[in-house]
Amino acid sequence: MNTDPIPPPREYVIPEDFHQNIRTRFLNFFRYTVGDKARNSVIMLKGAYKINKHDEDQQYRVEQESNFHYLFGVDFLNCYAIIDVDNGKSIVFVPQYDSNYKMWNVVLNNDEIKQKFKLDEVLYNEEIESWLNNRKPSLIYYFYGIDDYSHHSLPIPDQPFLQNYNSDYDELYYILTECRVRKTPQEQDIMRYICKISSEAHELVIKNIRKGNKEYQMEALYQYHTFINHGCRFTPYECICASGTNGSVLHYEENSKTINERELILNDMGGKFYGYCSDITVTFPSDGRFTQKQAIIYNAVLDTQRQVHNSLKVGVNWGDMQLLAERTITKHLYNAGLIKGSMEDLIKNSICRLFFPHGLGHMLGLRTHDVGGYNKGTPPKIPELSQLQFRRNLDVGMIFTNEPGIYFIDFILQEAYKDPNKMKYLNKERIQEFMHVGGVRLEDDILLTADGPEILNDVPRTIKQVEACWRGEDWRQIND
Repeated sequence: MNTDPIPPPREYVIPEDFHQNIRTRFLNFFRYTVGDKARNSVIMLKGAYKINKHDEDQQYRVEQESNFHYLFGVDFLNCYAIIDVDNGKSIVFVPQYDSNYKMWNVVLNNDEIKQKFKLDEVLYNEEIESWLNNRKPSLIYYFYGIDDYSHHSLPIPDQPFLQNYNSDYDELYYILTECRVRKTPQEQDIMRYICKISSEAHELVIKNIRKGNKEYQMEALYQYHTFINHGCRFTPYECICASGTNGSVLHYEENSKTINERELILNDMGGKFYGYCSDITVTFPSDGRFTQKQAIIYNAVLDTQRQVHNSLKVGVNWGDMQLLAERTITKHLYNAGLIKGSMEDLIKNSICRLFFPHGLGHMLGLRTHDVGGYNKGTPPKIPELSQLQFRRNLDVGMIFTNEPGIYFIDFILQEAYKDPNKMKYLNKERIQEFMHVGGVRLEDDILLTADGPEILNDVPRTIKQVEACWRGEDWRQIND
């Protein structure tokens, strides 16, 4: 008899009024923004659709589209939804399946769906036309816009009968996206939860992975913890488990290499619960002790992260934080003898970006790269900060990442060596001594409150803390 069974999971309970509160907040913002034009109008959204696996009789596992989930919580595919702007009622339209489908899959009836998701009405997709004929809205708002990150747009409802109604493709994208930028207190609690359990998983990996392990074992151990203990079936992105020089590949996903001694390991992994994402990066040595050169780069990144964190407050522009991070990294690279010249020239020529080529951070929420970075009315993307994911002024309720890094990316450096305008600032011989470091990235998930920034994750950060965690000691007792 097994005397040590797996304990029950510790799942977070979503409040019953969660999506009702979201819809109320959204509608208040929508009515305020649109004004009289919103009278006698409806909002219509299209959920995620099933996608077949090539020519197989199987489908890919598809997660619900984030805006659909945000407003309704419905996790079924091939659905539509309407919000009546005048009375605030939510109507979700679902597929009507035949008995053969019901034999192979779980199908709830419409009353069960209505009760489960606290909706006002649930009808079949075939009833959309008749519902609109009875309602006779003067205008239908659709969610249509180009995403800041992917540069893609979502498909919109396209049934022929919708051509009989006046349409607006401009207002909803801005309003719904802007509503998602600032998280409600209930959303913040979910984010605290997923960041907490994701931190536990990172700590578990640090304590148990050693030289000789495979990179994929770190991924497996991480996902095992978040799934078996907390029900996180999905990850928000493919786990990045990079050892040695693989750490210089920003989105390394192969996770197939054997971990060697005296290598740095860069693990960028997040959990996902009820659609909400964490995105946390730790860096630690494979044999528990940083070498001198590894420590130089690690401390440079840690100092940069802290300099940014200490400057975060309401009203601060994120573009200024990117420039602060670049100045700090430039100083450390100079002090380490990796670059040369005056600080003014180094900064003017963006030499730092040869080692720190990505933006400082991004919005976080129902997507890893959450919406709203360059929404209407916010500071636009500019060439001199083209790598930055947003340039907004920070506000209460925003959740975003603070993730500086230093990387020794061979192809970037080789190209720089060929450019006399860059080569004159580089100490090639000294850089070569650091190439084995690969990369260091430290990523925190930040909630901005009225009192300042709150770090939602809880992972070891200083060198002493990381080394103590690797040994299985209580690293939280170390304050340095």
